[in-house]
This record gives sequence, structure tokens and C-alpha cells, in this order.
Amino acid sequence: MNDDSPKPARGRPRKMNSDDVLDVAMTAYWRTDPADVSVNAICQMAGISKPSLYRTFGNEDGLMRAALDSYAEGVVADIFEILNGGRGLRGTLDGLVDFACVDPRMETGCLFYKMRTGKHRLGPETRARVEELDAAAQAAYLAFLQSCRDTGDWTDDLSIQAGAKYLSEQIALAITQRASGEDPARIREMLGFALSVFSRPR
Repeated sequence: MNDDSPKPARGRPRKMNSDDVLDVAMTAYWRTDPADVSVNAICQMAGISKPSLYRTFGNEDGLMRAALDSYAEGVVADIFEILNGGRGLRGTLDGLVDFACVDPRMETGCLFYKMRTGKHRLGPETRARVEELDAAAQAAYLAFLQSCRDTGDWTDDLSIQAGAKYLSEQIALAITQRASGEDPARIREMLGFALSVFSRPR
């Protein structure tokens, strides 16, 4: 006798949890070039349907912006904490170097820096958020060096604006080098040379 009763659909997407999807998307973007990660790939990894994703995040740009926001809260905020920690010039520089060379999360690079480098390939919402974060980071580096100048901890004649840009780019470069497989000890050594400009005699 034939059994004509309906059978459950195979591979049916599970009910979507937006936090889980954000974790999947953030990890996928973080491990590679964010612009090369498709919505289809994220849906497959998360086990959800594309309509479900779009209902929650609007579109691919909305998902990527939300993933960047999540990353900023969990990772970029740590850089701000180092810069605002009141540890003085040497202590703060040491903290930034440790973040770039030792923090296990940086083994695959920094999602923010990856998005900043390829922001021309991002949607308008994500690109605007990258620019907001970049401006906030530059302001934090600037405030840090200004505080060092105010306390006499940094007396070099180099402009604060140039120093802030230089410092932030050296940290970004170190993290990029780490993601490419460079020896962390060698990266630390190179950073030591690069950042020695902040402790040279006047």
C-alpha cells in the first residue's frame, strides 16, 4: 500500500536567529575579503533562507553594516579602550603593539581595516559606517597624543595630526602583516623600530 502522507521537506531552513546570523556573517567577512562573501554563502552557512535574511536586515548592505557594528562593539572598542586607558605614552604604545602582535583575534586580520581598504566595493550604509569608525579612531589617536603632549610625555615637534595618522597606520600595517602569516616576533620588532619615533630625544 502506498503511503501518500506528506513528508517533511529536506534541508528546510531553520527559524532564523538574527544574532546567530550576525556571528556567521561577521566571521565569514572577517576571514576573507568581505566583498567576496555572497549572501547565498551566508544563508547556507547559517542554515536560513534568503527571504528571512532580507526581512531582518533589508539587503546585503544592511547585513554587512550590522556585522561591522557587531565587530566594532566587540573588537574595535578594545582599541579605543587602550587609547583611552590613561597608561601614558609608553604603556599605551605597548598595549597597541600587544593587540597587533598577540591578540588571537588578529590572526585573520581586522575586519574594519579590510573594509576600509576595500570600501569602494561596499554598499553605501557599510561604507558610511566605515568612514564613521575611521574618523572616530583618528580622533581617539589624536586625543591620546594630545594628552601625551599636554603632560610632557611626548615632546617631539612632530605635529599631533601627523603623529596620530602615522601611529594608526603602523598598527593597521602590523595587523595586516600578521594576517598574511608574518612571524609575530618579527612584526613586534618592526613595530619597535617604527614607533621609536615617539620616544626619540627631542
